[in-house]
Amino acid sequence: MSKHEEILNYIEELEVGRTVSVRGIANRMKVADGTAYRAIKEAENRGLVAVNDRSGTVRVASKGQKVANRFTFGKLAIIANADILGGLSGLEVEFSRFVISAMELESFKRYLAPNGLVIVGDRHDIQELSLREQNAVLVTGGFEVDQDIIDYANKMGIPLLRTSYDTFTVASRISHALSNELIKKDILSVADVFHQNRATLREEDTVKDFLDLVKRTNISRFAVLNRYRVVVGVIAMRDVNHKSNDTPINKLMTSPNVARLDMTVASVSQKMIFEGYDMMPVVHNDHTYAGIISKSDLLQSLQKAQEESQVAHTFSEDIASRLKEKASAYQILIEPFMINSVGNVANGVFSEIATLIAQRVMEKRRRRNVLIESMDVHFFGAIQIDNVLEIYPKVISETRLGAMIDCEIYHVNNIVAKILVNLQLS
Repeated sequence: MSKHEEILNYIEELEVGRTVSVRGIANRMKVADGTAYRAIKEAENRGLVAVNDRSGTVRVASKGQKVANRFTFGKLAIIANADILGGLSGLEVEFSRFVISAMELESFKRYLAPNGLVIVGDRHDIQELSLREQNAVLVTGGFEVDQDIIDYANKMGIPLLRTSYDTFTVASRISHALSNELIKKDILSVADVFHQNRATLREEDTVKDFLDLVKRTNISRFAVLNRYRVVVGVIAMRDVNHKSNDTPINKLMTSPNVARLDMTVASVSQKMIFEGYDMMPVVHNDHTYAGIISKSDLLQSLQKAQEESQVAHTFSEDIASRLKEKASAYQILIEPFMINSVGNVANGVFSEIATLIAQRVMEKRRRRNVLIESMDVHFFGAIQIDNVLEIYPKVISETRLGAMIDCEIYHVNNIVAKILVNLQLS
């Protein structure tokens, strides 16, 4: 791979918003300034970077590429059901944190930070100080706001909002929204991990073209495109074995299964494992080629996401945090959020418990990539709030590609449920 291509690949891997400079690229990649300049200009032509008057050359989102959700003051106004009194030009700014004003002015100063949000009532002094320190202001309780505050917000371009909700309600709504945004950011999509600018073949190419491309790239599986850059097939080395060099690949290629950029990594990895694919083409919404995604990339990204996740507010994470290992068994206390409308444990709780235990059991056996294929659940008794359950898993069978685990669930030495879990392993 040439230095030019190495620089382009490096730029492609940068996160959106990162500054790109000739000197920085030259120093990092150990190349001449001219080589770095030509690669950056090529990246600009491909839409990977753009020149911004304020920040220089920055990495931008390519067509279809996922951009992290931004929690702006405009979104916050919708969540708080707030009227916008001033500072319209600042609504697209992303806010960093919020603080509730419930103290004297001098004590409050140290809690202010640029692009923060101050939740306050009819405190003129706090409103003015907050705007002066580049903090947006949300006035609760529907209080009137003095005109000088509104004028100052407009002058500074800092949002000034007002809601009829009380402070507790507003803070709760914002906290819930922030938690949801963090969960969304934790969920990987194909756009986060796919590879752009990978070599492809045209449907009019021949076996010789395929073999030449294999030699150049050291890759043995490619997407096949038509003249409109729509994916029409996939071809691999096994498809061309014992075929003459002049055979058109459109007679040998297999029908493609494609992934969209907005699909989750979990759903695509499950499909690839079930169908036995090592690679899938990725397409834009108009069905044109965007890149490829490999099974190894998917599994690595899922493993990394599990290890690095900082969010513990999903139903699955709540169950996982309460499931404790005890000798050869697992133990969990039934809490109110696990109960259905008639006072029994919800069926989804059992499914989640069985899934988590199956994953932990197989991790101990060094089989880390696990997909649940099916579950067979049998109930023998009712389970209520404050019951302590003990679950005893047993691996009934295990092969290179799958396993079966039997989970018996007990309460005070009485069996209350039995779950048979079928897994696929990779």
